Amino acid sequence: VDPSYAPGDHGGGPLAAGVLEVIPGPAGLVGAATMVGPRREREEALRLPEGAAAERGPTTADALLAGLEADVETLSGWLRLLTSPEDLPAAWGLPRVAGVMLEGPAGCGKSELVAAAAARAGARVEEIPLELVFKAERLLDLLERAVRTGQPPVVLFLDRLDAVAGDDGLFRTQAAAILRWFLDAVAGKPGTACVLGAGSAAGLEAALAGSPLLPRRLSIPPPDLERRRLLFTAALRRVPAGEIDFDTLAARSAGFSGADILSAVVHASAMVAAGKGPLTTTALLEAIAGTTPSLGSVPTGEMPAHGFDRVADLEEVKQRLIEAVVWPLTDPERFSRLGITPPRGLLLYGPPGTGKTFVVRALAHEAGAAFFSVKGAELLDKYVGESERAVREVFARARAAAPSLLFFDEVDALCPVRGRSTTTVTDTVVAAMLTEMDGIAERGKVVVIGATNRIDLIDPALLRAGRFEAHLELALPNAVARRALLSLADVPFAADVDLDALAEQTDGLSFADLTGLLREAALEALRRDPKAIKVGRAEIARALERARSHSGRFVEG
Repeated sequence: VDPSYAPGDHGGGPLAAGVLEVIPGPAGLVGAATMVGPRREREEALRLPEGAAAERGPTTADALLAGLEADVETLSGWLRLLTSPEDLPAAWGLPRVAGVMLEGPAGCGKSELVAAAAARAGARVEEIPLELVFKAERLLDLLERAVRTGQPPVVLFLDRLDAVAGDDGLFRTQAAAILRWFLDAVAGKPGTACVLGAGSAAGLEAALAGSPLLPRRLSIPPPDLERRRLLFTAALRRVPAGEIDFDTLAARSAGFSGADILSAVVHASAMVAAGKGPLTTTALLEAIAGTTPSLGSVPTGEMPAHGFDRVADLEEVKQRLIEAVVWPLTDPERFSRLGITPPRGLLLYGPPGTGKTFVVRALAHEAGAAFFSVKGAELLDKYVGESERAVREVFARARAAAPSLLFFDEVDALCPVRGRSTTTVTDTVVAAMLTEMDGIAERGKVVVIGATNRIDLIDPALLRAGRFEAHLELALPNAVARRALLSLADVPFAADVDLDALAEQTDGLSFADLTGLLREAALEALRRDPKAIKVGRAEIARALERARSHSGRFVEG
């Protein structure tokens, strides 16, 4: 028996109990080991007695809902319409609708969002547990019972639906048919609505087949920098604490779900309970370091160490990148004031070695954003569905670490023109990329940048507005740019080296070629003298000679 539940809790006398499920079925015996406890509806916990709001402290639901106020309002409006006693959709001649799709990673507040929205709409929530559903028959039984016994106004909430009906679902074919029946049954029962919860709706497309009974989708992205700050603020509202640096906490918790943040706060609060004084930022940072981020099972994006001060020349390119990326991430209001939206995707193109990757890394530093770099060919997999899954995962990682830059190098290998390949893998990858890049609102503060040597090989659909819409060319550097790179190089030059002359002598070389040239000159100096501390004109001349004999990129003057 649940020790937290005493007979007095129900007023004394006989206790009426109902059997929710028997595992394994079909029959069972009530004995000493049977778990008995009250069925506490989540939305009841959100309904407060009059005058109690000012007296209570923040609940777990309050904390997890931080930053989701607009989503609660949106969802409650939909649920109020669908669960109305007057059956407003039918009265107004609207198409039949069963409910809403809700997607978002575990621990980010989906259940709390549904409970709060239903409470605001004046409806109850019946959460249908899918964790222990291993057979199609069991799923059908649960859904039939929920539709039959749910007393309007009611919201039937199915969470983690992708576990049974997604691409990796245990019985997705049967689940698809059962779900279609369920949506039809809910749409036909006045005062009843459903919310289908999943980590990602992408894997449920086959099961739902674009059902008109589920026309709306609401997405909760992984907490970005701003929402993580709000989550920490809400969680610590009543905890005795000193001066807390919420910006630092948010920056150091990339990849954390709302539940992860609450876990870290509880862990750090132990020092307060032990009488060691108020909670400090240091204690919270230690708790963050000891918490494994549930959205970061793969490495989160790094913060590059160098900025545009290490990028030679390219002033026009740098300025356009600042306008298109840094301004939207650091000061988005300047765009909203003028009623425009900044580009969500950029494409850098030009010959190999012109510094595309280096420039994007510097851009991430300037924007204070996490940097994710992906080689196009790395995501390609011969097995059906794996490449598309890899694309979805890398976007999810970038969203979890937002603000972030997601950089696809050699994007032409990942997204070539459809119909030209001997395999369908790249065609499905292009479709997955289009889906992810079209989800502008869902991506949050994520900017996608591609790089290619052959812009003509990329599928044209990716080059349109809302995708890789801004195109910046990085051509081979001119003499001024080469001179700027030489002056920024870490190689110590001897007094006899004329950098202006060297810049003229290296016409036709890329930034990568120049870097390789200086490396070879430094090795020449070490071959001559293992204790050498400078690179002289003679070593550079020999390196130039060797480069001319192996490269056709020099332009003879």
